[in-house]
Amino acid sequence: MSRRRFWLSIGIATLAVLSLLICYAGYLVQQLLEEQHIELDWHRSSLSWRGLQLHDVSLTQHQGGELHAQVKQLQLFWLASEAPRYRLVAQGLQVTWQPAPAEVENSADSDFSALFNNALNTLPWLPRQIDVQDAHAQLPCYSGQCTLDGDLSLQHLNDALQLHLQLVRDSHSATLQGQLQGLGSALNSPRQLQMTLHLDAQQQMELHSDLLAQNDALQWAGNLLLAPLQEIAWVGAWLSEWTPLDATNLPTTPQQAGVIAQWQLQLPQATRQLGELLAAPGWLRVDAQLPQPWPLPGVGLISGELQLDLLNTTGLWQARKLHGNLQLDTQDTPWLDALPSGLQPRQLQMQLTPLESSLDNELAVQLKLAGQGALELQVNAELGLQQSPDWSLNVRQLQLDARSKRVDLAGNRADGLQLNLGLTGSANTQLLQVSLTGNSRLDIQRLHSSDLELQQTRLTLANLGIAGAPSSPTLSGPLALHIQSLQHPQLQAQGWQWQGQVEAESASQKLDGVLLADSGLSMALSLNHTADALGLSAKLDELFLRAGNPLAQTLANWPPLLTLDNGRIQADASLNLPSGKPLQLRANLNGKGLAGIYDRSTLSGVDAELQLQLAGDRLALELPSLSAKQIDPGIALGPLQLQASYQASLQHPMAGSLSHQRAELGILGGSLRLEPATWALDRPSQLLPLKLSGLDLQELFRVYPAEGLEGNGLLDGTLPLRLGDAISVEQGLIEARAPGGRLRFHSPRIRAMGQANPGMKLVTDALEDFHYDLLSSSLDYDSSGTLRLGMRLHGQNPAIEQGRPIHFTINLEEDIPTLLASLQLTDKVSDIIQQRIQQRMRQRVPQESKE
Repeated sequence: MSRRRFWLSIGIATLAVLSLLICYAGYLVQQLLEEQHIELDWHRSSLSWRGLQLHDVSLTQHQGGELHAQVKQLQLFWLASEAPRYRLVAQGLQVTWQPAPAEVENSADSDFSALFNNALNTLPWLPRQIDVQDAHAQLPCYSGQCTLDGDLSLQHLNDALQLHLQLVRDSHSATLQGQLQGLGSALNSPRQLQMTLHLDAQQQMELHSDLLAQNDALQWAGNLLLAPLQEIAWVGAWLSEWTPLDATNLPTTPQQAGVIAQWQLQLPQATRQLGELLAAPGWLRVDAQLPQPWPLPGVGLISGELQLDLLNTTGLWQARKLHGNLQLDTQDTPWLDALPSGLQPRQLQMQLTPLESSLDNELAVQLKLAGQGALELQVNAELGLQQSPDWSLNVRQLQLDARSKRVDLAGNRADGLQLNLGLTGSANTQLLQVSLTGNSRLDIQRLHSSDLELQQTRLTLANLGIAGAPSSPTLSGPLALHIQSLQHPQLQAQGWQWQGQVEAESASQKLDGVLLADSGLSMALSLNHTADALGLSAKLDELFLRAGNPLAQTLANWPPLLTLDNGRIQADASLNLPSGKPLQLRANLNGKGLAGIYDRSTLSGVDAELQLQLAGDRLALELPSLSAKQIDPGIALGPLQLQASYQASLQHPMAGSLSHQRAELGILGGSLRLEPATWALDRPSQLLPLKLSGLDLQELFRVYPAEGLEGNGLLDGTLPLRLGDAISVEQGLIEARAPGGRLRFHSPRIRAMGQANPGMKLVTDALEDFHYDLLSSSLDYDSSGTLRLGMRLHGQNPAIEQGRPIHFTINLEEDIPTLLASLQLTDKVSDIIQQRIQQRMRQRVPQESKE
């Protein structure tokens, strides 16, 4: 009986102690909950030998944010033979968490070492196993509040921790399995992490990680394998809720793609920030495989492989080796629309091969780039990249060859385009230096633009250089352009060359050089372009026409009837296009000692100065001086003196106003003169009142082919010359200057006529020695070239009837073109004039026969 009482007492005491412990534990839990501002409640509970079971548990925390948790059923099982000796099972968990803004901002500055140590210190108190089934969580994310649904299993086995997490979204699932070993081992023992990720039951990621303490640091080594992906667009849509990722613009999932990464880092024991982790010394190798073309939005279909070795010894990650083979299919990609059709490659292939380097911290690589399609491209380069805060790129050599059959750009067409570039240089944050070497050039077989067509054009680029700050470099050096044949309506088809210097930067561009045509025409050209204006100046090298006339062999509109074979010509011009202002053009032309032929007239001793100005719509031509020693259309005329100006608009260049200050032409010892006046050329015809002064009859009879006629005296008069469709003179008047003169006419043929006719005898006798005091004649010249003279002649012959007065009325008619032609048909004129005269006479004969 006493024995029973003993055990009963023991049992009662044990129950009492347990009750006290439970009450004390409840007190501690309640105190802990109050310190953490946690409110815990449940509807009902049950306690058994297997453990504690709670129903409809709710938990609320208001410190540093707001946390609400509800569990339909919470079970805590006792474990007899394992430590920790309890297991936690939660069913129907619902969590809502809204953290304070400060917690979100400070999360990036977390002490990783402290978090890891806190996790180690918490492990002994964690349940042996935690199972959360049918969990539903509302958590903060990029879009506001996001939902997570799934199950969680966390198992603590001695010094290892196993995790199984499954998240469910619609009909898809993501499963994360991991095992962390070595948690209970000594600090210098390795801690290993193995983790796998399955998406829709397909393994996508495998991670192996080892962490080992070495002295005062941690050595972290591992490898990561990303398996070929299936179609996981739903993952992108899911992540776009949690991050700024735009799922609508994500490309489709690359097929059969894989990534292998290996690393080894030396971490400090106290790693407080993510930046310290990224700056840890060590190495990293990444091997990416993309065997099937993958559409990269806005770029094209990309495929290939890439291997990259990174090393960090100074706190800065640097690439030590790079190897790759990438292909890009650019069909139907938007970025090609900015290029002309002939400059669009259809496929690009890039090869990267490591090279040995004698420099520290230099990534040396050989780049080969090949393009196919409308643009065929070949690039072969050796590059060296110095990786430091002040980076520098060394281009040991680069050779680029590009070809295109046809390029259309802004209405221009280029056929047979070929670009060859050889390049060396270097670049860094402060300085860019690039030089074009070797046979650098641009060849175009045919270039067509509006009325301009170029054949076999070559632009030589060798020895051009680019230097200066990378943000504003300067292009400078020699430049040469060679055109085998240039065709333009204003020019004769022939070859052209330009050689000079170029200097260009972002704010201004300048070209200086010499332009040379196959005809021998040569001029200096200078182009200067700034943000405010475009300026062009040209200066023609002095032409010595005795050696030939390059202008006639260059200009298509050179007057065909004008031939210059002596003298010299100089010219210069400047063009200015101010921004937002009208165009300005100035040109000067000077000729000295010019001689040649115009139509059927010879020219000699011609000096001329012509100035042209164009300002906006206004055109101005100035002729400060034009002089000629002699003009011979059959009768020697000269000298000529002319000074004039012309004003017009570009819309109506031939309908302006002509002003002359001086116009005078010497003729047979006298002169033809036009008083200063202004003429409106928009009228259908112009009347020029020419004044004749001092024409010497002796000179006239010398050149006029009248047998036996001679005389002297001076003639004055007015000749109203009308210019229209043809040249004519109406009601002109010529008179002999007082006191008159003398005429002598000795012709045997006329004398024989006088012997048979007494009246005619008086005339012939009188003209043998006729002293006139009046010689007056009307003059008309029509468009057919016929000159009509109505002459009145008063005077006497001292040998006839004691010098009684005699009056003559004489009407003459002469075909002036035929007369001039007969005067010119001598051995003294050139073959050109003879041919033109004969051709003109052959044309006149059929016209006269028709009349």
